[in-house]
Amino acid sequence: MLSKLKYQTLFDKMFKVDKSFFSGMLTKIGIAILALSLADLVFINYWMIRNSRTETSSQRPVETDIVSSPSPDIDDSPSPSASSFSTSTTPAETKVVETKTVVEKQTQTIVQTAQKEIFIPVGSGSTKSNSFVDLAGLQVSVDTTKYSPIDSVIFEGSIRVEGGNGKMYARLYQKDVGGVIGSQISTSSAAGVLGSSSSFLLPTGNRVYTVQAKTDLVEFPAYVDSARVKITLK
Repeated sequence: MLSKLKYQTLFDKMFKVDKSFFSGMLTKIGIAILALSLADLVFINYWMIRNSRTETSSQRPVETDIVSSPSPDIDDSPSPSASSFSTSTTPAETKVVETKTVVEKQTQTIVQTAQKEIFIPVGSGSTKSNSFVDLAGLQVSVDTTKYSPIDSVIFEGSIRVEGGNGKMYARLYQKDVGGVIGSQISTSSAAGVLGSSSSFLLPTGNRVYTVQAKTDLVEFPAYVDSARVKITLK
């Protein structure tokens, strides 16, 4: 009987200890849950307040300054009428017609072909003289230093004698050397033929040359057309 009472007392003590332990654990768990709930509630409130401020700032209307420019003043003053301009009568113009005599001067055109041939035009003329005379206007300046090196020089021209009577002659002339040796051409044809001299040399430097011509019979003039100097380069 005594031992039974001891066991009962020991059991009651153990039950009291376990009961106090479990109650303490439950109390701590409850406090922890309450603390977590409060922290979660504070975080949710902070997040909602922050979002509401952001939405409010983004929805705020943008204020724009509208500057009204003054409308331009309209001038109501009447435009000047045509009667306000003074009119004047101008005297009739007298046109003077002036008659001018135009003398055309032939320009020299030097032609160089791909075969290294240079043609220097001289001109055309005629004479009834039976001795060599300068043909008017048939003059050319040739500078041999511009065409170096020169292989040959030839005098050419379309020549004829009127009616085919007698014979005509033509040549180049330079005042310092006289008639250029080798430059003479001739024909007895009434129709124009191309006369070409033999090859000759020109004095070195820039010199002026004229074309001279003559005819056997003074009644029948000699004609030289399209005279030219042909220079062939090496």
